[in-house]
Amino acid sequence: MLLSRLVHYCLLLFTSLLLASPAFARPALSETKCVDAHGQAVENIPLYGGKFSCRTTLTITEADSYVIDFKNTTVIADFSHHLQAADGKTYDARGGLNSQENNPYLLRHGREFDLKPGTYQLTTQLDSPYYLAQPELFVASEPDYLNEVLKSSAGAILMLGVLMGIFVYYISIGLAPGHHTERMYALFILGNLIFQGTALGAFAQLANTHWFYLSSAPILLSNMAYVSFVCHLLGINRTQTPKLHKLSLLVYMILLGLLINGLANPNWMLEMARTGVAIFLSFGFICGSYFSWRKDRTAQFYLIAITVFGVLGGMSISLQKVSTNIWTIEQMGLIAVTVEAILLALVLAYQINRLHKDRDRMLVELQNTRSLAMTDRLTNIPNRHALESKMVNFPEDGCLIFLDMDNLKHFNDHFGHDVGDNLLKNFSLFLNQRLASDAQLYRLGGDEFAILCQEDQVEWCQHQVEVTNKQLQNSGFIGAGASQGVVFAREASTPSELMRIADKRMYINKRSRKDRKEMLQVLQG
Repeated sequence: MLLSRLVHYCLLLFTSLLLASPAFARPALSETKCVDAHGQAVENIPLYGGKFSCRTTLTITEADSYVIDFKNTTVIADFSHHLQAADGKTYDARGGLNSQENNPYLLRHGREFDLKPGTYQLTTQLDSPYYLAQPELFVASEPDYLNEVLKSSAGAILMLGVLMGIFVYYISIGLAPGHHTERMYALFILGNLIFQGTALGAFAQLANTHWFYLSSAPILLSNMAYVSFVCHLLGINRTQTPKLHKLSLLVYMILLGLLINGLANPNWMLEMARTGVAIFLSFGFICGSYFSWRKDRTAQFYLIAITVFGVLGGMSISLQKVSTNIWTIEQMGLIAVTVEAILLALVLAYQINRLHKDRDRMLVELQNTRSLAMTDRLTNIPNRHALESKMVNFPEDGCLIFLDMDNLKHFNDHFGHDVGDNLLKNFSLFLNQRLASDAQLYRLGGDEFAILCQEDQVEWCQHQVEVTNKQLQNSGFIGAGASQGVVFAREASTPSELMRIADKRMYINKRSRKDRKEMLQVLQG
């Protein structure tokens, strides 16, 4: 059913685009006079609604199909047209957002009549809780009418589709935890989408939904969502911007009061919505100006968006009449909202891109900081923190070798700490080059080092340590070397216990090496 209606409207639009535009004779309408339910004449129909009867004389010069419709607005709950010809023949038609009658024209209240030349008395009954603008009658031949209104109606459908696409995209992001800005923006779009879809009659025509108050109530809620969106977008909070935070709370209270007043007095609901739009526009402009003055790039882009919306939206909420039959004030408001939605989407895209860049920069800085924290500054190899971190997931076939440099204190005391530092750097450089990627060397601090390797690489690693000791002595560090303490992963259940065992065995090896050296000195003496 929905698809068939869309196809029907598309065919009408296509026909209107192909039709030539000959100079059809325009029907003539005399001055329209309206009275209220009490019979009192009214010059302009009040926007807070009511029942009104409008009479005029219609003069037809050529037989044709003619369409009677309203200019300025489509927010009309119920209406009826009664045409009476000079010969007594009558024509009737009904419609409105609350009416179950089918609308033959997309997003408009046009009603078609086949009329012959002559004079007709037209009586139109209006009954609506409120009006968005002045519902003024106009009459056109059907070809003229199609050329005038269907193009704008197709444009309105396109803009509703744009809003729907933006809403779906940002609500999918906003449902994730922490994405408050996107969530509030999506709710703002949703409120306007429901309002525009109802006010233009799209829901009534395409989904057979006739809830008239959806042409005002969603705006009251979307106004509040917009204020929350601005606060999250610009970072307004109690600690950093206390004055703006207090202003936002005041605006919330005012908008809540407008919502309550609108629900209590339905005839004034649309006026409450208009007032709310003016309030959130002012709030957004104040906040955007403040943060723009502080050189906030996001705020500067937002200020451009709110300024454009303020101009377009201000026009749409203040106008009651337009000079053209093509566009209604609802459609002008839709243009304003669509432009605002696109501009705000660009602002959000800029902010998201900036946040991603900030996150990447912070990750790089964090990685650099972590690397510095895990690296020994003197030897530029991993330190004790890196070893402890690695041993959290120590494999079952792993092996830990503790190393302790021999005679480092001797070199520091007799040749200076620079020589001692060179000893440490040369030892780590020579041994690290020999181990390559088969094992990892760590400096624990002072003269202590450690190696992590696989169980079957222990003897090879020990041999590389002995070769390094000889390389140090050949480099002028006579008496330099390293004692070793080996422990296998299966010997203990915790990293701290493994390190304690390795440390104990290393000192046993150190004493053994020292005793052997002293014995050799005695035998040589």
